[in-house]
Amino acid sequence: MPYPQIVEYHEAVQHPSQAFIDPELKQGTVAENNLGLPLVMSGGFALTYAVTTPRRKCAVRCFHREIPAIQQKYDAISKKLRSLTNGCFVYFDFQQSGINVRQQTFPIVRMDWVEGDTLGIWLDKRFDDPRALEKARTDFAAIARFLELKGIAHGDIQNGNVMVANGDIKLIDYDGMFVPGMRPGNGSETGHKHFQHPDRRVSDFGPKMDRFSFIALDLSLKAVIEDKSLYSKFREGGETVVFKANDFADPANSDIFRRLLAMPKLKEQARRFAAICEAPLAAVPTLDEYLAGRNIPAAKTQIKTQPSPATRLPAASYISAYPVVDALNFSAAMARVGDRVELIGRIVEVTPGSRKVGKGPPKNYVFINFGSSRGNIVKISIWSDGLAKLKEQPSEAWIGRWVGVTGLMDVPYENKRYGHKHLSITVQEDGQIQQLSETEAGLRLASISAALPPRNRVVVQGAASGKPAATTPAAAAAKLKSKPKPKSVRSRGSSHARSQKPASQSTPAPAATTVQQASQSKGLLAWILRWMS
Repeated sequence: MPYPQIVEYHEAVQHPSQAFIDPELKQGTVAENNLGLPLVMSGGFALTYAVTTPRRKCAVRCFHREIPAIQQKYDAISKKLRSLTNGCFVYFDFQQSGINVRQQTFPIVRMDWVEGDTLGIWLDKRFDDPRALEKARTDFAAIARFLELKGIAHGDIQNGNVMVANGDIKLIDYDGMFVPGMRPGNGSETGHKHFQHPDRRVSDFGPKMDRFSFIALDLSLKAVIEDKSLYSKFREGGETVVFKANDFADPANSDIFRRLLAMPKLKEQARRFAAICEAPLAAVPTLDEYLAGRNIPAAKTQIKTQPSPATRLPAASYISAYPVVDALNFSAAMARVGDRVELIGRIVEVTPGSRKVGKGPPKNYVFINFGSSRGNIVKISIWSDGLAKLKEQPSEAWIGRWVGVTGLMDVPYENKRYGHKHLSITVQEDGQIQQLSETEAGLRLASISAALPPRNRVVVQGAASGKPAATTPAAAAAKLKSKPKPKSVRSRGSSHARSQKPASQSTPAPAATTVQQASQSKGLLAWILRWMS
């Protein structure tokens, strides 16, 4: 039985008394965004809604992907966590029949709401406070030691799954957790790539899963304590602290590894961590062993502190934490509704405005468009609360920039009168939008072709023939910007499509791209290399 998708859950939770089975949740209200839609956060397997009941505020997780033996798994986790005295976990209640959708019931997890900041947001506020960072290091070390002792692994230690509440660390999202009594090797996810060993697979499910993540976190925090400028340079839109998946996969060509090896206080720990990245996953030591220099694998390569002038990452080598989506490929974006993605594109329009919601005063917003607002497009939405957090306010000066933004691809908003749809990612925190060079944008977009099966690969026209491509990504965006707008369509306020299912939508890919056969897919990589040289 397929699980509901985001549009169906949105429709259901707007009527809590009918949707939820739990008597308390029936009396709750679901938090809404600036358009009056349910406010949702995405995880690997579940959509999380904030529900306020007469008694408390809860986080309700609704699954849109199947977790094998989910009830048995959560029963085992619940039983184990109730027996612990450590306060790093949050109380939860798994309900096998928790929500009604399309006249069927599906499981939910109701968790206590944690009033605090995710680790990523907390770091944005405290990256220049060495005492706070040192306390966090100490607390993470204590948690790592406790979990190791109890034979427990969270499975996905990362910025979004760590909450900092009144200075205390809480771990949330237990979908990938291992507790004693579970069968090792029977996993369902591999965790956030910017915090995981490059060899991590679902078959590595077991009590040692968190070792690499805790080491990466410890060294990252120590690096920021020594040089706070590293955080703003390497934070990757809040998705990590200083390390990314590419650094783990190839330490010898890693800028952050070179920098840390050049710092006397961090040189030895950086050398140890580089060796761990290159060793098999089974060789990763505990955090305490790493800090003491015990059981460290032998280094395979020596990292130079000064890069060679000829050093260049190969095309399509970029490793993203989430699926990469080309902002000009509307149909590919539509297929990712409800998923957390990394959207890459060149800005062609910046449209400010204001909108009245309910009885309150009008709220300002800015839409950052990657195509003409008079057609089917993908865009970035920034509402008043997000605008208040941005150090640089969006303006026409942003037009022409290549950017990347990571977030949930929300349900499409449809102008039913004119028949066009807008897909968007909402920016809520400063730094969520990353400005990219044209070269970096090209590398990230090239990773789409490398990741897809041959039949689905997208190739730039002209690339497969071996001839110079007619357009670069920048030229393609400029061409779209200058394309005449349909005379019969005028930009108006859009209303959301409550009943539209993303899977049923089909829109042709932009003129700059076309789907080719597997034999043509290598052309994109060759074209990217020519374009970069």
